[in-house]
Amino acid sequence: MIENVAAPLVSQDFGTWSRADIERIVAGAGWPIADEEEYSLRIETGGAGHARSMKRHYGQDGFNYGEHTDLQIEESCPADQLEARYAATLAAVISVLGPPALVGGPDAWTFWRNPRVRLERDLRRTTVTLRVEPAEPAESEEYSHAKWSEDWEPLHLWNAEPDVNSDAEKSLIGMMFHDAGPAQTWDQFERSLRDLFVSFAADIPTLAAYVPHVGWQITPVGEGRFVNGRFTPDSVELGSDDPDIETELSPGPDSGRRIAEIALITIRGWGLASPSELRYRCRAPQPARLSAKSGFRIPL
Repeated sequence: MIENVAAPLVSQDFGTWSRADIERIVAGAGWPIADEEEYSLRIETGGAGHARSMKRHYGQDGFNYGEHTDLQIEESCPADQLEARYAATLAAVISVLGPPALVGGPDAWTFWRNPRVRLERDLRRTTVTLRVEPAEPAESEEYSHAKWSEDWEPLHLWNAEPDVNSDAEKSLIGMMFHDAGPAQTWDQFERSLRDLFVSFAADIPTLAAYVPHVGWQITPVGEGRFVNGRFTPDSVELGSDDPDIETELSPGPDSGRRIAEIALITIRGWGLASPSELRYRCRAPQPARLSAKSGFRIPL
């Protein structure tokens, strides 16, 4: 069902994001408002999807939101239908907005800035989620949280512009990217690397049309040792200056975890004092441009 409502939803003019605007859009989809809570409206879709619109709450007044801050629909499906449901919903959004300006992980998300739309799929919960937001207020709020909230973490571990020469990429001009800071401890570095490799292994097969593969390398500063690898739609590969640890696995989250553990065992063996002594490289084939600062959390 979500693939059937995606195109009409993202083609709407949300006006000032007033209550009247939300009611107009919901009514146009044939959906009644099921109930109202302090900070949200729950919307009855008449199908498998769950929809809601968050209302502006305390602390958001300064970001120039209207009365509402987003409209979201989420749909669950059997695991064996998830990729097809996501692909169909993505195609529906593309039919209105064109190719995404950004893609990334975790959750194989795709992103358009004008209008601000995010589509993602969750393997664990087997859900597809589509969210529309007002761009400028959402970006202002994100900037504030990144700058002032001590416990803030970005939603992304990596992101890629699929085509740096495209019109979609030009929509990102002026947009700020807020990454996680460098890892201060080995625990922080190891946790982020595990999550990153799980995402690459799970998400690259889904996003292969935009990021055909990802190559990476980690080295200690000023030394010749290294671990490296590739994530492709068909395989997860690990290499090293030590040929005994070379590994190739099928794609998927478990393979990402396995590759991360082998890499971390090797890195621990280098006997470094802190993750600040590590450097990384990460790349995708042109015309894509890749960033994974939040996943590696070590310097380039």
